[in-house]
Amino acid sequence: MQLSGKDTLNPLSNDDFENLMGALDIGAPWSIAVAVSGGADSLALTLLLNQHCKNHNIGLVALTVDHGLREKSEKEAEQVKFWLATQDIDLHILTWIGHKPNANIHDEARNARYRLMGQWCADNEVSHLFLAHHKQDQAETFLMRLFRGSGIDGLSAMKKVAEFPTAKTTGDFPKIYRPLLDVNKSRLEDYLRQRGQEWIEDPSNENKKFTRVQVRDLMQNSEIEGLNADRLSATAQRMRRVRSLLEELSKTAESDYVIYNEFGFACLDRNFHKNLHEEISLRLLSEILKNVSGSEYPPRHQKLTALLDNLETPEFAGQTLSGVIIFQYSESQIIFARELRDVPVEINISKAKQCMWDSRYLLEVDHISGKVVPIDENILGYISEVLPDLKERLATIFEHHQLRDRILPSLPCIIDDNGKVMLPDFLLSALDTRELDGFSAVFKK
Repeated sequence: MQLSGKDTLNPLSNDDFENLMGALDIGAPWSIAVAVSGGADSLALTLLLNQHCKNHNIGLVALTVDHGLREKSEKEAEQVKFWLATQDIDLHILTWIGHKPNANIHDEARNARYRLMGQWCADNEVSHLFLAHHKQDQAETFLMRLFRGSGIDGLSAMKKVAEFPTAKTTGDFPKIYRPLLDVNKSRLEDYLRQRGQEWIEDPSNENKKFTRVQVRDLMQNSEIEGLNADRLSATAQRMRRVRSLLEELSKTAESDYVIYNEFGFACLDRNFHKNLHEEISLRLLSEILKNVSGSEYPPRHQKLTALLDNLETPEFAGQTLSGVIIFQYSESQIIFARELRDVPVEINISKAKQCMWDSRYLLEVDHISGKVVPIDENILGYISEVLPDLKERLATIFEHHQLRDRILPSLPCIIDDNGKVMLPDFLLSALDTRELDGFSAVFKK
C-alpha cells in the first residue's frame, strides 16, 4: 500500500514553495540558514530556499552535521558541499565531537544536531533556521508517540514556526521554520528528479531495529484504511489545536495563581487546585517546575499526579521533584525553590559577553575573566566585611530564615581572576548598597 497520494501529486514547484514561504511570514532577514543532510528532503528544501532567497535578496547558508557514526559520513558531507557549491550555496560542516552513545542513537544525534546548528546560528547572528520536516515525518512522529503512550502534547503536530529547543538558554538562538509540513515526501523527490539532482540515502533508514523505520514500514505496507500520512497528519493538527487551548488556559492560571520572584523561586497560591481543572493544575505544576529548575523537560506524568495529590492534602509536608524543593511557606502559599544539590559548583568565564548559569539566569558578564559560583558561606563572609549589618539587611528581603537559607545559595556571583567578588544586580538593589560591584542577571522563566 503506497502512502496517500504518492502517485498522483506533481513535483513541488518554486511557485508552490513561494506560497508556502509566504504563509510563514518570516519578515526581512538579511540571511537564513538551512539544515541539510544530503537526503532528498533537506536537499530539496535547500535548493528551493536558494531560489527563494535569490528572489528576495536574502543570504543563504547551509549547515550539515557530520556525526561521525559511519565510515562514509565525512565523504558524504564533502559530496553535499560539492553539490551545493555548483549552486553557489555555502555549506558549513559541523562535526559532532566526543562520546557517541551505544543506545538511543537517533535521539542523541538529533540533540547534537540542534546544539551544533543552534550555536552556529547564535555565533553568526542568524535568526532563522529552516528544517525539512514534511507530511510523512509528521505522521511517523505521531504514530511513534502514540505507541509510547504520549498525551496531547506528544501527539500534537510539529509547528511550522517554533522556538529553538534550547531557546531558553539564550535569546540569540534562531527560530525554527518548517515550510514543508503539509508536503508529501514524494513531491520533494520528484522535484529533485526533475532537476537531475542526486541525493544520499542514509542506510540507517533501512535498519529495522529503529522504531521510526518500523513505523515507516507499517505505514507503507499496511492494508488498514486510513493509516496514511494525510489522515495521521490531520489528526496531529487537531491535537495541536487542543494543545494550544490547554496552553492558553494554563498561562491564564499561571498569571492568576503564581508569582515568580527575581531571586529564582515561585510562590503558588495554596488553593489553586480548588478552582482549576485537574489537567490545567498538572500543566501549571509542570511549568513551575521547569522554570524553577531550569529544565527543558517536565517530570513524568505519574510524578506530577502524585505531587498534585500531595498538594491537595491539608497536611502537605513538602517534597522535592525535578531539582526543586516544594514546601508550604504559609497557610496560603507554597514555595518552589531550586534544590541546592543540583546547583553548579562553578563555571569558568573568559571574556564572554553573556553566559547562562544553571539554565536559569542569563548573565551579562561583559568580557570578565573569572568564574561564576553560588553564594556560599565564604561569599557571605566577604559581603559581611563590607556590610556589617548584612544579617539585618537580608531580614528585610526574606521574611523567614527558611526562605533565605534555601534561596541565597542558589544565586550566582562572580569572582574575577583578581579575586574581586561581584553580586547580581537584583541582590545589590535589594541590599540597598553601592559598596559592592555588580552584574546583570535575569531569571529566565
